[in-house]
Amino acid sequence: MKLKILKVEVVFQLMVSLIGLLYVIVDYSQKSSGMAFFIALFYLGISNLLGFLLRVSLFTSKFNRYYFFGVILFFVILYLASILIIDSRIEMVFYFMGIGGVLFNIYYLLYGFYLIKVTQKNKTEGQDFIS
Repeated sequence: MKLKILKVEVVFQLMVSLIGLLYVIVDYSQKSSGMAFFIALFYLGISNLLGFLLRVSLFTSKFNRYYFFGVILFFVILYLASILIIDSRIEMVFYFMGIGGVLFNIYYLLYGFYLIKVTQKNKTEGQDFIS
């Protein structure tokens, strides 16, 4: 049952990512203000947070810890950068936020696929844990 829930969650995350990407591409082609990227990033972040809570409740994995501490470190760096950067260079903070958000989403999707692969392997071997 856990494997089916994980598969549905990963497919949902992939769909949210693709919809966000399409939204950004359409907005970019219309030469809008560019805020669609941050709107899509917000929805990706919310869906990743909800999916992460589901993954933590279902599986114990070192990748859960890496993701959690990576996100905490990202927000601490983002906070420090926004305090230390003067107003004329605020676009650097936006670039950091965008690049970091996209990289975290890619990591989140990849480790979801990895969890599926390991869980299927462990299921065939009769084990119940993920290292």
